[in-house]
Amino acid sequence: MTTRHPALEARELVVAYDGKVVVDGVDLELPEGSFTVILGPNASGKSTVLRTLARVLAPASGEVLFDGRALGEYGSKELARRMGLLPQDAIAPEGMLVADLVSRGRYPHHSALQRWTTGDDEATREALAATNTAELAERPVDQLSGGQRQRVWVALLLAQQTPVMLLDEPTTFLDIAHQYELLDLLRRLNQQGKTVVAVLHDLNQAARYADHLVLMKAGRIVATGAPAELITADRVGEVFGIDAVVTPDPVTGTPMVVRR
Repeated sequence: MTTRHPALEARELVVAYDGKVVVDGVDLELPEGSFTVILGPNASGKSTVLRTLARVLAPASGEVLFDGRALGEYGSKELARRMGLLPQDAIAPEGMLVADLVSRGRYPHHSALQRWTTGDDEATREALAATNTAELAERPVDQLSGGQRQRVWVALLLAQQTPVMLLDEPTTFLDIAHQYELLDLLRRLNQQGKTVVAVLHDLNQAARYADHLVLMKAGRIVATGAPAELITADRVGEVFGIDAVVTPDPVTGTPMVVRR
């Protein structure tokens, strides 16, 4: 079995807001090439950890390593060429067209003297096609439905063409069909070699799509590992407070949580 090295590591990570610690002493390794899902109840610190891994938040103490280097050693453009983030609260400038927003994913690949290339056009077209948003290209982002906007933001992330993708609750605002469509896309990208890290709320979706889980509660890591190892009735009760039965999914064989 091939050992996967960590793409991202957190060491003794502490993150605080307004003097209140919300992530407390987290040690974490996210394997390169994995599809990792961070799970936990509300206010468990999931999004805070993700945003700290993406350098949106600065830790009060501890450190984050990316490919073995301290996160702070990367220049902004270098980091943006290697790691992309889809936040929960992304907002487009008023009146901006979808195609223009998605094309912004190409900016980290440009220098001050470099002009737009056919390669940029191709990356933008591929990102729109992959997210089924090509027909929206000439529409203003602020006139789209919530689900359409979410797919457009994912297209921007794809146009960025980073080997590591971080997504904070990417299925928010999507109906159930588009949730699975997006998760299928993320799995395909992972199978093509991208490291995918996502915060999700749905236990069964996480168990079906991820190969590596991180369970959090009250700002701490409860457990990490494969879904088959972590998703048990006892663990679901411990982390989420749910009296549940865990049974094999009839389609995938992955753990499926059913509340009693």
